[in-house]
Amino acid sequence: MNHANNILDVIGIGIGPFNLGFAALSHHQSLKALFFEQAPSFNWHPGLLIERSTLQVPFLADLVSSVDPTSPFSFTNYLKKKKMLFRFCIKETFYVTRKEYNDYCRWVSDQLPELRFSHLVSGIEYHSEGYYEVSVHDLINRSTKTYRTKRLVVGTGTTALMPSCTEECSRERVFHSSQYLYRKNYLKPGSSISIIGSGQSAAEMFQDLLQLMDEKEFRLNWITAAERFFPMENSKLTFEHTSPDYLSYFHGLPERKRSQIISRQEILYKGINQELIDEIYNELYHKDLYKKEPLPIKILPNVLLKSLTGNKWTGFEMGLQHTQLEKDFKMHSDYVILATGYRHQEPAFLKFVNERINRDESGGFKVAGNFSIDKNEGEIYVLNAELSSHGILTSDLGMGPYRNAKIINHILGKEVFELEDRIAFQDFGIPLDL
Repeated sequence: MNHANNILDVIGIGIGPFNLGFAALSHHQSLKALFFEQAPSFNWHPGLLIERSTLQVPFLADLVSSVDPTSPFSFTNYLKKKKMLFRFCIKETFYVTRKEYNDYCRWVSDQLPELRFSHLVSGIEYHSEGYYEVSVHDLINRSTKTYRTKRLVVGTGTTALMPSCTEECSRERVFHSSQYLYRKNYLKPGSSISIIGSGQSAAEMFQDLLQLMDEKEFRLNWITAAERFFPMENSKLTFEHTSPDYLSYFHGLPERKRSQIISRQEILYKGINQELIDEIYNELYHKDLYKKEPLPIKILPNVLLKSLTGNKWTGFEMGLQHTQLEKDFKMHSDYVILATGYRHQEPAFLKFVNERINRDESGGFKVAGNFSIDKNEGEIYVLNAELSSHGILTSDLGMGPYRNAKIINHILGKEVFELEDRIAFQDFGIPLDL
């Protein structure tokens, strides 16, 4: 095992959009940093880069612009370097496609020499001299090296959430939405396909398959336990719930109250773009216009998937329950696509430094206002792992630059990135000037 003797200021673990943004913002600061990712290159949800599917946040919610609009790593500079800026302006849209966003992130990653892909963090040990020793395995050279660092920034992302009733089913025909594009070409013509879930990804896949129906003769089912197919709430005063003002207010609430609020805010971050809902309806209308037979489509709200039995040869029987009628029924499907979301999974390597981590009553991370989880509140920071403490902004791409800037300011002990004191027009708590 080799050792790197120099002590770094920061080691970032995982290179998704959030840690990539951290690397971009810290690149020109006086920080010695390295970032490790086990994947061979940056690739953001590659199984869902459906043609023309768009982000749900505007292009200014890139890796850096909201805190450093002059950064060379901004989306507008990406467009300029690609000689696409004027065309983008003429297009007159705030929203970029997922494929374009992914290409932008890859463009940024190509410019940052501190990124190490194909490197897996396998262990962490704290030393009383005040540093962490991180064991990193090079997946290409098959060698392991240890690095020393004062701080860790953990951005290892989320994992696919699968209903327990699907655990024993063949992954060839029952799979998570994150695998959609890898499996799409294997969907047999004439087969029945069921999409479970009602968020943006479910809607994008339904629209994509809807456009292939006539050619492939698919029979489509779109099933959700939700009462309806909710559009994402995007009125301007509601958008103030994505501001740092609301973030600070939410973090100061009691833990019990925070969990109650999160359960009521799903339409703020789990809904479908209104434009996409309209496009789906219009497509259904035109397909039905001159049909003599009913469309081979079933769209079912208030329906919960309770069981799934079968195999890849005979297909699957879905045990369903209509939650309002309180009646069970069954449907057959050759393929089942689970748009059932993601969950945070604590990285295994943190078990080696568990005694240094603050925990809440449920055993999860107790995240401080500066996004640290260690007992000294300045050694281990987390990105996209603080839903219970910071709310729905946790996974919002537009939140990334603010969170990263706040962490960098804290590490450097000065405000290198000027963060606005007040953004929202509304007061979320009791006004101080009464």
